[in-house]
Amino acid sequence: MTRRQFLKCAAAIAPLAAVGCKSGYKFLGYDVGAGALYDPNVRTVYVPLFNNRSFQTTPYRGFEIDVTQAVIREIGKTTSFRVTSDYERADTELLGNIVMIQKQILNRNQQNQVREAEVIVSVDVVWRDLRDGTILSNPKPRPAPGRPGPRLPDDQPVPFDPNLQPPPDLRELENPSPVRLVASGRLLPELGESNASAAQRVQNLLAVQIVSMMERRW
Repeated sequence: MTRRQFLKCAAAIAPLAAVGCKSGYKFLGYDVGAGALYDPNVRTVYVPLFNNRSFQTTPYRGFEIDVTQAVIREIGKTTSFRVTSDYERADTELLGNIVMIQKQILNRNQQNQVREAEVIVSVDVVWRDLRDGTILSNPKPRPAPGRPGPRLPDDQPVPFDPNLQPPPDLRELENPSPVRLVASGRLLPELGESNASAAQRVQNLLAVQIVSMMERRW
């Protein structure tokens, strides 16, 4: 293959690869793209407005709105999921609760002005499957070492009878265990950085952490 033929093939494959990165594709037998990182059984995510239970001062009022928007943008940019506003048709629900917003001063200059500071935000997140009530963000239970797993019953399956009512679902719903995520944004006034730029940096970092938490388990 000549150099010109190789460039033509690369130019033809590049648009297909760019489109395939969103839903995932196979390359040399390996899954590539978002389909390899996120559960293909989940198609839609309902993201209501995050709660804000932290002590809110003037620079950070409405912080939960910006965090929610950043998370929605990150889901649409990175994952194969689609954010929907219809709770009844959504496969999963992503709940967030801002529990702390703190500004920490790290250094001052000779005029006692802030030279270096950071904004620290803590968020509790719960990701729930609306179809069966499974808490997808809960840690996966691991069997104790040296103990065998649960044994399957040896009874024969009951033949299907369409005239009988389906048995009740006796499974116990999981208790959500919120995942605590912490992000910090740098603030250097001498470089032109402000509370607004630090808050935006924190929002983007939190969005990346939350979407990374939604990846499929290994």
